Amino acid sequence: MATFLDIGLLEHFNIVIYLVFIFVLLYAILTLTKVLGENKNLNAMLALTLAFILALSESTRDLIKFVTPTFFVFIFFIFFAILIYKFMGASEKDVLSIMGTQSGTRSFILIIILIIILTSLGKVFFSGQTETVVNETTAENASSVGTRGESALTATLTHPKVLGLALILIIGAYAMYYLSMSPVIPKG
Repeated sequence: MATFLDIGLLEHFNIVIYLVFIFVLLYAILTLTKVLGENKNLNAMLALTLAFILALSESTRDLIKFVTPTFFVFIFFIFFAILIYKFMGASEKDVLSIMGTQSGTRSFILIIILIIILTSLGKVFFSGQTETVVNETTAENASSVGTRGESALTATLTHPKVLGLALILIIGAYAMYYLSMSPVIPKG
């Protein structure tokens, strides 16, 4: 018996939800970046055309299905970090100075978003049949290399050599920043 709470019918229209989501996202990006100028009709037509093409692709729908919850959790943590900071008595100016380019917060957020996107792309497009990469020397080294897809990206990002290189690059960036500052000499 059909009731008002039965949502089985919505399963047949989920492609419309993907279509609207992709359209809104592309329209917002085109409007903010002004790649095609100020013409809103042209932005809407291009966004709608690309939304139709992308919504019909099964892999694009899988990508959206995988990446959306991760982004919402990330945005949730950023929102509550800002909220806690404001509860401690920070003003809007303080929050904007922390989110500015001087503190490196924007770069950190962009790196996290890039990692989310790359992991999602690896999961959706490269995680079919997992094939273990075989090393010529020993079979023990083959397991440390990883497999195709998400686990290969995760294995690469968490490898000790990659983490060590990232740490050295961060230390070097801070060293160059502080060494390039002009020294403050007290007058007296």
